[in-house]
Amino acid sequence: MTIEISGWEELIPTEVLDVMTQDMVDQVLSNIAESARNEWIRLAGEGLFTTKGDYIRGIQPVEMKPGLAIIALLGELPNLVEEGMDTLDLHDTLLGPNVPISEPGEFGKHLSIDPKTFKTGYYRAIPFRHGVPDSEGAVGQPMGRPYGGHDAVQDAKKLGQAVYEAAKKLKGTTSDPASGKVKYGGRLKAGMAPLLKPHHSTDIYAGMIKERKKYRKKTQSQYMTFRTISTGSPGWIRPATTGKFYSQQVGAFVQKIAPQAFSAYVGGL
Repeated sequence: MTIEISGWEELIPTEVLDVMTQDMVDQVLSNIAESARNEWIRLAGEGLFTTKGDYIRGIQPVEMKPGLAIIALLGELPNLVEEGMDTLDLHDTLLGPNVPISEPGEFGKHLSIDPKTFKTGYYRAIPFRHGVPDSEGAVGQPMGRPYGGHDAVQDAKKLGQAVYEAAKKLKGTTSDPASGKVKYGGRLKAGMAPLLKPHHSTDIYAGMIKERKKYRKKTQSQYMTFRTISTGSPGWIRPATTGKFYSQQVGAFVQKIAPQAFSAYVGGL
């Protein structure tokens, strides 16, 4: 989706309109658009958590054309956050016909056969990344936060810190980029947290690994768990969400500041 700042004749006070050239208009529109983009980023930064990084990266630099300024929001996730999402059964997307069938250990879904009924189905392991406590990263909720308001957890933040302290002590899991082989280290045992939802068979931190990635100047850790989705397994329904509609707030922001910006520009000539 895009925000287009145009129709500038309606934004300019009548007494200012007669002295504006197209170059002047474009300069003021550029300033307004930059302010609008900054406001968009501010709204997302204050209102979003796990999707904040992806959403802000989706807000593109201002594109200028004569008499027109454009700010685009790119990416599937940012636009879903902006406009809202319908209820989605993740079995359809993670095990659907567009997902390739592969051997275990390779990307894609894997064939399974029920030993009692001999019916065929599919399964695959889905990775989940967990942020460290108090982080606001682009991927994964900070440890403990999913348990906020849980009946069996009095202090979700304290729980997250305890999980993090245990996870830090794990022997790291490493991978060889050349061969693609993974050498697993330690895993968290089940029981550090209660079941998050009734249909879960274990807590969401059970089996967590500390994945170690080497970069040119440093080694970085990230914390991952893996859960298996299979044909007919319960859960895996993403509920509908309402959109944030920050673009509408940005549009109102433009309507407010534009007359002032044009008047201030002319007054400074």
